[in-house]
Amino acid sequence: MLGTVAGVVSTLAFLPQVFKIWRTQSTKDISLGMYSLYSLGLLLWGLYALMIESWPLLMTEIITGVMTGYILMIKLKGFKDEQLDRKRN
Repeated sequence: MLGTVAGVVSTLAFLPQVFKIWRTQSTKDISLGMYSLYSLGLLLWGLYALMIESWPLLMTEIITGVMTGYILMIKLKGFKDEQLDRKRN
């Protein structure tokens, strides 16, 4: 029970960041390296959850992975746009 609550709270902690990025479409102050490594960690935790058949852990990793994936997608789009702008100038 405690683990499930911890997973839900940790997952919900990403919502303010997701909402802010969705609203502003800006990830200027987000670290690409941090989110890339965090995503790898989520993948590994998800694989571990499958191995030990921990469905609550797997679900929190999947939900967090979707939110982190969204952030990464917007960050990479912004990074690509910045590179194009530099080439034009």
